[in-house]
Amino acid sequence: MFIIELFMPVLSGMEAIKYIRKNNTETPIVTYSSTYQEDMAEILSKIPNVYYCQKKSTIIKDLIKGSIASDGFDYEKYSKEWEQQPLAVQNYMERQKKGQEELNPTEIQLMKFCYEGYSNKEIAEKLNLSTRTIDTYINRLTEKLGLKTKLHLIRFCVENGYYNSSM
Repeated sequence: MFIIELFMPVLSGMEAIKYIRKNNTETPIVTYSSTYQEDMAEILSKIPNVYYCQKKSTIIKDLIKGSIASDGFDYEKYSKEWEQQPLAVQNYMERQKKGQEELNPTEIQLMKFCYEGYSNKEIAEKLNLSTRTIDTYINRLTEKLGLKTKLHLIRFCVENGYYNSSM
């Protein structure tokens, strides 16, 4: 069994699944994300032996422990229940849209430095600020955009074209 995060920063989960399926069509793949996305669920449902789960779900832990037998687990029922949580997705999308509209040039520059692979210490040196200040700025920026980590910030930068902007 493969367990793959659907939205990885370097290689997307979809790319990983396609690669695995080229060489192996039988092994089950459990992919997960923190929010249900209807379009992804539809794409994944067409790929044999791929299961789409919620990141914080106990299903993944149970699979690892071997607790879910193919006879006793109703994936269809689980999937329908998860699908009924659109509010979390809506809130996430609204936070990202709101945060994106309010990005100032300094935040965009900070995001680009992260994308370019600079450490917080290196960014601080470039901007003549303390490392702790940069840590604070990055934490505030990720919160503003509804993201969790610096890696998610980098992915956001790429997905929204900020890495290629003139700022």
